[in-house]
Amino acid sequence: MRFFVHLVLLLSTIGSAGASTPPVDQSAALFAGEWAGGGEHGSYCYVKLDADGQGVVLIDGGAGDWLGARLQWRNAQQNVQVDKIIPLAASPRLRIMPLETFAFSAGFNQSLSLSWSTQVGACQLTRTENEARHLASARATVDALAPEQDQR
Repeated sequence: MRFFVHLVLLLSTIGSAGASTPPVDQSAALFAGEWAGGGEHGSYCYVKLDADGQGVVLIDGGAGDWLGARLQWRNAQQNVQVDKIIPLAASPRLRIMPLETFAFSAGFNQSLSLSWSTQVGACQLTRTENEARHLASARATVDALAPEQDQR
């Protein structure tokens, strides 16, 4: 009987061991798309990551001028790995200055953090389509509350 119990336990752990951890997604599609968000001192960041490994980063540090760069990137163990930064040319007309250095780190719940300066901090980024969906949901909720507030 004891042998039978051990055999059942052994077979059940072998069958479930492979299913306990999903394989790491290394496809570019995991991060491809538009990302945006804010940070300290009124900073705003916009990132566009294409599935072909190209992208653009724009950062407004809070003054209304952009810092910008093109980048080559890849998904490395579910983190955005920047392989090459190509600063944008300065353009007074577009109010763009070159961005020389920055770094990404993956956050929780499909978010990214973009840091570019030790003085300013970082932007917390989310996918723009997620933000649009949340904004539409919040607006619908507020609209539904409006008649209720008139009854007070």
